[in-house]
Amino acid sequence: MRRIVACVAVAIAATAIASPAQARERGCYEDYLRDGRTVEVYCDEGRPGRFRAVAHCTNGLGVWDQYGSLGRVRGESSVAECTSLLGNPRVNGFHVEWV
Repeated sequence: MRRIVACVAVAIAATAIASPAQARERGCYEDYLRDGRTVEVYCDEGRPGRFRAVAHCTNGLGVWDQYGSLGRVRGESSVAECTSLLGNPRVNGFHVEWV
């Protein structure tokens, strides 16, 4: 049972680490704005329809995910901005969530 749990944990961690690379493989690219506090993601390929950028944020005190606006493939971009009451928030990567 412990082996199964360990394998599942490794698979989840590998997926989380590979997410930014998967976004680029699907025809998405990013632009960092506002001194690295904001990421704007454009997708030219991928599933038809909509997507959302999810920024991986940090401020030196913690880490969290910040969901962006809805974007459209071959149309609108998705913008996710890291905000925090303490510290200097920065984008430390991102992934794309298909809606």
